[in-house]
Amino acid sequence: MSSNSLNSLDPAAMMRLRADLKNPTPETAREVARQFEALFVQTMLKSMRAATPGDTLFGGRAEQQYRDLLDRQLSVQLAQGRGLGLAPLIEQQLLANMGLEQKPQEPVTIKADLARYRAAPVPSQPPRQAEPVAPASAARKATTVGDKGPVFDSPEEFVRAIWSVAERTARRLGVATKALVAQAVLETGWGRHVIRCGDGASSNNLFNIKAHNGWQGPAVKVSTVEYRDGIARRELASFRAYESLEDSFEDYARFIESNPRYRKALEAAADAEAYVRELQRAGYATDPKYAEKITRIMHSPVLSQQDAEQTSRRA
Repeated sequence: MSSNSLNSLDPAAMMRLRADLKNPTPETAREVARQFEALFVQTMLKSMRAATPGDTLFGGRAEQQYRDLLDRQLSVQLAQGRGLGLAPLIEQQLLANMGLEQKPQEPVTIKADLARYRAAPVPSQPPRQAEPVAPASAARKATTVGDKGPVFDSPEEFVRAIWSVAERTARRLGVATKALVAQAVLETGWGRHVIRCGDGASSNNLFNIKAHNGWQGPAVKVSTVEYRDGIARRELASFRAYESLEDSFEDYARFIESNPRYRKALEAAADAEAYVRELQRAGYATDPKYAEKITRIMHSPVLSQQDAEQTSRRA
């Protein structure tokens, strides 16, 4: 029922609203909230009528029916526009329940939780190459939690900021650097849409790894799009949070290595396109075009130029 349909007896409007709820939108939630407020107002008016003495001379069933209809229409009218102020509160709760809006979060305590996570037993995995990490590297310096996170002015800046740390992780997994960078690009929209914690700080989660499979570290719950039977749906999901982008790459490698379902992806790592195809087949993401999108990004001018520059420097 739209805000322009003010007839309380219109059955078609209610049927439309019921149909819209099968695939809810923020507009649907707003209208449902108005209907709840209208129902509350109607109940309040009914209680007021019951507490008021009736007219014994002219009163009767016809008058009572007329007043009931009038009260229903008044309640609908009152719930439109600003209403009584109840609808916005109801709408906020409905949006959270529908997975269309992030629920308020307590600030995530990254450092304390990460210390506990790192102290926990880790599944067996190949030893990590002992490579010193410069403490003033661009990735870590720009993304310490407590700041609002890095702001990348261009796709080129994002790619340059993560390339070196992606390169180390790529060598560990045996895959081309551009494959990991392209995956991070797809997951974050060139670094513009990294998940935020409840206090507004960056989660530094470049690969949108969810907080399950025994994850004991910090997490943040947000609305996300998942594909179920080929249909995109909004859902609430918990995602891991990290102290830095370097930690995100480290946990990504740990996640891929320790999960048996990605074994075929690691076996195909020498071929970047085969690697991302196997990631999709293993269920890394529900998007049916996940591998195709990463492959297109791998061959984009931005990544091709950065890859060529890095290759020339090593030559």
